[in-house]
Amino acid sequence: MWGWSNPRQNIINALCGKYLGVAEREMRPIVTKNSSSSTAKNTSSKNVLGKPNAPPDDVLSSGGGKSAIAEKYKTNATTTGRKSVSFAETDVLLGGGGAHETGRGWIFSNNVRTVYAISLACAALFAMPFAYIAGFNSATTSLLYKFGISPVPSVSVIGEYYHDALSGMFPDGIPQWPLDVNLMIITRHQNKDDYRGFHAIKAVFPRAEQTWGVDPLTWPKYIDEAEHAVSNIRSINARNFADSNKLAMSKDRYWDERRSPESLVGVPWIDAIDLREEETGALTQERVGLSHHIGCLFAHMKAWQNMKDLGMDKAWIMESDGLMKMQEYSNIPLWAMTSVAQNLPEDADFVLLHKGMDKFCGVDGSLCAMHSTFEAKNLFDPSDREMLAFRHWPIEGSEAGLQTYIVSERFVDKMQEFLAAHGSDMIDAYLYGNLCQNEYKSPEERDKLWAMNYMSQHAQKAPHSSADERGLKILNCYIVTPA
Repeated sequence: MWGWSNPRQNIINALCGKYLGVAEREMRPIVTKNSSSSTAKNTSSKNVLGKPNAPPDDVLSSGGGKSAIAEKYKTNATTTGRKSVSFAETDVLLGGGGAHETGRGWIFSNNVRTVYAISLACAALFAMPFAYIAGFNSATTSLLYKFGISPVPSVSVIGEYYHDALSGMFPDGIPQWPLDVNLMIITRHQNKDDYRGFHAIKAVFPRAEQTWGVDPLTWPKYIDEAEHAVSNIRSINARNFADSNKLAMSKDRYWDERRSPESLVGVPWIDAIDLREEETGALTQERVGLSHHIGCLFAHMKAWQNMKDLGMDKAWIMESDGLMKMQEYSNIPLWAMTSVAQNLPEDADFVLLHKGMDKFCGVDGSLCAMHSTFEAKNLFDPSDREMLAFRHWPIEGSEAGLQTYIVSERFVDKMQEFLAAHGSDMIDAYLYGNLCQNEYKSPEERDKLWAMNYMSQHAQKAPHSSADERGLKILNCYIVTPA
């Protein structure tokens, strides 16, 4: 392959031949054939691109006389009626000959200029992957900042408190972080503070949607929201009573004879909806003092029912003040929530997202068994990275507050089954100190109907760890902490 007669092809193939697929052939001159009968016609025609006609006489005679090549060109045109010229000859005719012909520096030759251009193209192709890798993060960040930054909503929308808080948190605008989980915000009807909190959260996480809260003090107004919260629990209760074996083994000396398949009376806390004042439909007077906790229970049950209705496999549930609580009490930066949602343990039922139970894990976290670690990344600033961990629930201690957490569809199924069979208590402390820590004493105890007041007879603290080691845990709960 190195026997080519044309020096230009040797240079091109040496530099880029294997990439550009140069054919192993001899370069031939461009030829335009004209018959002698049509010579007159062609002399007046326009030059054809890539097919040069004879140069004008002033070019042929430049330099004080006709060159040998020019004489050859004239001779061919006169005697044969055929005009032919090679590439090398054309360079001389047009004043661009190589150094061996004209004495000019080699850098000005067409050969070198062609090789130089092709070399630049090869170098650009070679460098493109490295440039792409180096610039990808920067380009992505720039695009996100350009298209993913939102201004802080006005005071008229979110109020002065949330406006000042968001302006302090995001002085350059609010990054619109994407989420790999549905976000539901519990918002009570006609509650200005809740509306403002919802719109503040939605300004940060555009995927946020409302789920109505429940205020028992307004009953029977908005009673349909409370009924929706227990709709599936009513169905499960009726199914339990249809199971004669379950019913037979459940009726011990603590059995509440008021329980029936037609109502939820006798199911602790849940029966508040069926024990209202007969004439007015209002919450009974003896429960008014617990109205806040009853409303909290029903509001979260409604959010869980919404998950089931919409077929969600997981959801991030937040109370209207949850964003501020996360900023104040959470170990997790807001930008990390996308990574948290993407790395949830497969068996997770409930994942707490703000500080609380982590203080029961011990200074070194040893009282909360490690499950897994993962790296959280800020999509808006690749330099922001943090190692986080999922830890099993502590075996001791309790806390209050359900401002922000993630649950799975399995959690909804388990909770509705449990609430229909055993009832509830103040839902936050009940989850933290009982359902997330306890396991059933046996599979038989798991299948019985009993009131939560007597849980100690049917369930116990997990003996070694809150991990579900024996398949009897009521709920598999986790805490997100720094690794």
